[in-house]
Parts: sequence; structure tokens; C-alpha cells
Amino acid sequence: MVRWRFVCAALLAVCGAVGAGEGPTPKDSRPVEYRAGKVIARLKSRAVTESSGVACSRRNKGVFYTHNDSGDSPRLFAFDRKGKTLAVIEVRGARHRDWEDIASFTLGEKAWLMVADTGDNLRRRRLVTLYFAPEPKIDPSKENAKVWTDVATILPFLYPDGPQDCEGVCVDPAAKKIHLVSKRGRRNIYELPLPDLAQETKPAEPLRAKLIAPLTLPQTSAMDMSPDGRRAVILTYLGAYAYTRGKDEAWSKAFRHDPKRVALPLLRQAEGICYGADGRTLYVTSEGVPMPIVEVLPDDGD
Repeated sequence: MVRWRFVCAALLAVCGAVGAGEGPTPKDSRPVEYRAGKVIARLKSRAVTESSGVACSRRNKGVFYTHNDSGDSPRLFAFDRKGKTLAVIEVRGARHRDWEDIASFTLGEKAWLMVADTGDNLRRRRLVTLYFAPEPKIDPSKENAKVWTDVATILPFLYPDGPQDCEGVCVDPAAKKIHLVSKRGRRNIYELPLPDLAQETKPAEPLRAKLIAPLTLPQTSAMDMSPDGRRAVILTYLGAYAYTRGKDEAWSKAFRHDPKRVALPLLRQAEGICYGADGRTLYVTSEGVPMPIVEVLPDDGD
């Protein structure tokens, strides 16, 4: 992983309008305008030293999840927007080799978490893994509670163009698709089918991801999609970039449009981004102790 302590403001300006270079966003879409992001709190727990992903709970109001990068046990940390650590969650049945992102989504009225063990700095891992587990119940009145969840589905997969270092994943539950973005070399968007989570199984054969769109962004570090599947955001070390899918437009086309840059404060190494419960507000986390929590509010003109 590249270790960037600070981001150069001049580079932010240079990279403010990068995209896939295929024209403006479709007229029938409504991209969100954002205010500048602000640090609203810092995580009180010092156990999170390298936050490498963040997700907003779909089951527990006001709850978020994060995890450490490589070197930790298979566990998640539940916290609120004030920085209180509500619970430490053991993910039973998972291995922690290089966890790089986490996604939350609702499928069949059940809340799920997907953890991506997809880090591969040297691009040598032929197979990488996604873990799916039911989202546990979190009591917001408690602090550092011990909680667990069991992995329901393990999804090993490979890329069509050889091993990739991937730090950004998201789920579109409406389309039943998983999207991934590569970090190094050529940045590409890949797609996988969302497995049938009602079946607690591991596929007999690894799936092969499909390359659906190229990107011309800086190195990527996280990704998320709004619950309605209409918006996606990709985090880089030089800022965040938001995409909006037009009505009846496929993401394979939407990711080829120019994204809208989202201004963020200077962070040590931003590696987690997610949509809030409203599907519009963004939250960002960064490596470092104590972990900063950044909120990016929509600018509705008021």
C-alpha cells in the first residue's frame, strides 16, 4: 500500500475533473451537489489503526462499521457519528488476509455486510474472496460490546485480466450485482453477480469477474453505492468522485461519464467511504489514530 502522509493541494486542483472522458452525465440524472467535507469526530477507540473501509448500517440507526487493514483478526468495529465505539464484532468463518473494504445492503428485507479480502499490492493473488454475513443487532447505549456474526456465503473469484489490487467494492441489491474497482495500473470497474444469500454455500468453482468500464481516476482506495442503486462514489487519495446513473442506464455506461468531484479535507490516507442512511450524505474515514470521521453534506441551496 502506498503511504501518503499528506495530499498536495495543487494535485487536487489538477485532478478535479478527471473521468472516463466520454462526455457529460446524462440529462435525465440528478447528481448531488456537495458542500465541503468536515471532520465531525474522531473514533475514541485506538484499536482501529488503519481504517480501510466504512459502511453505514442498514439495520441499526446511526451505526457505522469499519475494519483494519491487513494484520488484524477477522473483526469489525461498530461506531456512531460522535466517535463512540459501540461494539467489536467477530466475523466467524472469515479469514483476514488483506481486508480492503466493506459494504452494507438490504436484500429480501434482511440487512447484510460484505467484507472484501481483495488487497493485493504486488498483484500476485490469483484468487481473492468476498465474505457475506448477516448484520448483527447493535445496542447504541453500550460501548465496546462483544458481538459476533457468522459468515453465510464465501465468494472466491478471479479477474479476467490477471490479479488486481482492489480496495473498493459496492453492492447494487436492486440489480443483484457487485462492483469492484482496481487500484493500480489501469483503473477498471469489474462486475460480479450477487450470490443467493439464502443458501449458505461456497461456489464449487471460483467466479470470474467481468470488466465493464475503464476509468481515468487517480489511485482508488474505496467505493460505495447508494441504496437505490442510482449513485456511486469512488474515493481516491486526491479526493472523491461521484457518478449518477440515468434512468434505465446500465452502470457499464454510467461509469464512462465524467464524475463530479467531491471536496474533502486533507487526510493522512483516506481509505473508506460510504453513503449515509439517506443515500446522499457521504462519510469518509482515514488511516491514523484516532481515526477521523468526515461528513460530506448535500448542498441543497439552503
